[in-house]
Amino acid sequence: MKVQSEVVRGRPIAVAGRKLVPVVQCTVGQWQRAVIGTGAVTARGGGLVRLRPLGIVEQCGEEERLISIPDGTKQALRGMAAAAVIVPLLLMLAVRLSRR
Repeated sequence: MKVQSEVVRGRPIAVAGRKLVPVVQCTVGQWQRAVIGTGAVTARGGGLVRLRPLGIVEQCGEEERLISIPDGTKQALRGMAAAAVIVPLLLMLAVRLSRR
């Protein structure tokens, strides 16, 4: 599988005398397979594209300011992973303390 990732700036949008430029991380993956056998030729292929918003660049005159977009999904997954580790440890500690 071949995977490429790059940060891409979108087209500027004019709003109230300012320009807003979206910034995204574009990840492209593709795979392919071909089999040539006796009397049969088969091929497979596929791909995926993931666009993750990183922020918006605000251009006002010569100034540029990046307004980042927080990744709520990543934060939620980290919290769930931490809970999945901490809760069983606390339960094991509670059981051990209750047996004393």
